[in-house]
Amino acid sequence: MCTSAVKKVTDYYRNRGSHVFLSFIDFRKAFDRVNYWTLFSQLLDDGIELCFVKLLAFWYSNQTVCVLWQNTVSQHFMIGNGTRQGGILSPYLFTRYVRGLIQSISAYRV
Repeated sequence: MCTSAVKKVTDYYRNRGSHVFLSFIDFRKAFDRVNYWTLFSQLLDDGIELCFVKLLAFWYSNQTVCVLWQNTVSQHFMIGNGTRQGGILSPYLFTRYVRGLIQSISAYRV
């Protein structure tokens, strides 16, 4: 459905003589690649109170995970980047993390 919408919009403008430029970003693993310290710096730049950023920094920098595979559980290990899967704050934090990229793309003019 999305591909069809992109094609229709592209055809609309091309049929009217306009140039069309497209950009695609693969966000499949994007939540896993968020750098905590860059994110926390961005939150501070946005005026988020220091106590909340410190709480998030503590929470994220001290989390451990394990892997369950075929009824076997791995040892716990620390993770150093990414937002929590299913976390209520994760969509907000990810959106804040990529805001600069989205603004740059939106402001680009040929």
